[in-house]
Amino acid sequence: MLQNTVWTISQPQVRGRQVGGNDALCRIAAARFHQAQFRAQVARLGALLLGRANRLLHLGSVETSGGRYAGVRSVAIDQIRGSEGRCDDFDADFRPLKTHNKSRWVGLAAAWQRGVVMPPVELIQVGDVYFVRDGHHRISVARAFGQEQIDAELTVWDVAGRLPAEQMVYQPA
Repeated sequence: MLQNTVWTISQPQVRGRQVGGNDALCRIAAARFHQAQFRAQVARLGALLLGRANRLLHLGSVETSGGRYAGVRSVAIDQIRGSEGRCDDFDADFRPLKTHNKSRWVGLAAAWQRGVVMPPVELIQVGDVYFVRDGHHRISVARAFGQEQIDAELTVWDVAGRLPAEQMVYQPA
């Protein structure tokens, strides 16, 4: 799954629209975004009614004692449970919660449909939990299109104690 191809999404634009016949791909991507956002809102309501957590875990709540670079690896998307700083933009299943994510998300989804190879996301591993440093939208798009693994540049942090209880068990809503 590890790929060495350099990825870029630079496409010429005219009045906010990409040139080159990507309109159909952008419409499909926009529909996927709205579908994922709707499912996130339904899951949020369900979690609220059932008293379950449906939020990304926040890296700031973990005490660590240093770390090391571990290289590029393939990581199961289901094992990515938290974020370094964008916990309010995506739910626990990396579905977008905010409309301001739409243009970036749709652009990445259209590129994904064209077969553009994306760069590895940046993850921090603390125990058995992975947190996103960079690549939230790429993870969200990959998950929305059924991808189960994603390439990641991995940094492993040592835990300075125990992880908070809510981070030890992940229960998707």
